Amino acid sequence: MPNMESTGQVSESGSSLVKHALNPEKTFMQVHYLKGYFLLRFLASKVGLEYFLHFFRLFIKKYHGQLILSQDFLQMLLETFPDMERQGLTLEAIYADWLDRPGVPKVAKWIGLSPSVGKGRKRKKAGLNVNFKEVMPEQLVLLLEILLEEAELSVTSLRTIKRTYDLPKQDAEVRHRWCELVIKHKYAQAYGDVEHFLIHDQAMGVYLYGELMIQEDSRQQALARRCLSLVQNEMDQSARRVVEEMVL
Repeated sequence: MPNMESTGQVSESGSSLVKHALNPEKTFMQVHYLKGYFLLRFLASKVGLEYFLHFFRLFIKKYHGQLILSQDFLQMLLETFPDMERQGLTLEAIYADWLDRPGVPKVAKWIGLSPSVGKGRKRKKAGLNVNFKEVMPEQLVLLLEILLEEAELSVTSLRTIKRTYDLPKQDAEVRHRWCELVIKHKYAQAYGDVEHFLIHDQAMGVYLYGELMIQEDSRQQALARRCLSLVQNEMDQSARRVVEEMVL
């Protein structure tokens, strides 16, 4: 959603432009997408999913074919459900917590993982009971990206995360973030997960080759070269050229 300022522009040809789009430094991060996903889920939780979907249909019918800004959506939502403002969910509050601030609000985060998580115990966060095993792939991606921002993670924490969420059996998006975490923290016990990803998910593995090489770790660089040697004959030619430039 564009911000509250006049970000929408229409050219003489009739095409529209939106400023403040994808940050080029975040090419491989998905937080900006997940943030919108969690904002919508948060709003839906306040009014009920059935009512929220009904509102969506009305909103699409009203603004179909138009260039809209985030305040158009939020203002109509607050007008449709006035109880939200009485709960403190004003337009200004939503912008302050979700749209004008980088990262994801704490209400959507899980912080402070401990070995007890691996035993399936529940923890309280922001007044909610959360079972850490009952999470969706999108939530796991978000969790791993938050952890990627940490400068240090202990071996115990990494081992617990892997075991708790059974990460090697998750989808490719989740496993890619897990491999990034393994590489960043040089978690040698999970190098096999990285090798498996590079061999079996070649299209998504190009970025990981670069991460392995820039760590200036001989073991990680050897892993990159070994994986390339195993799959180079079956790789897409353009991807292979990119990887060879990084690895060889």
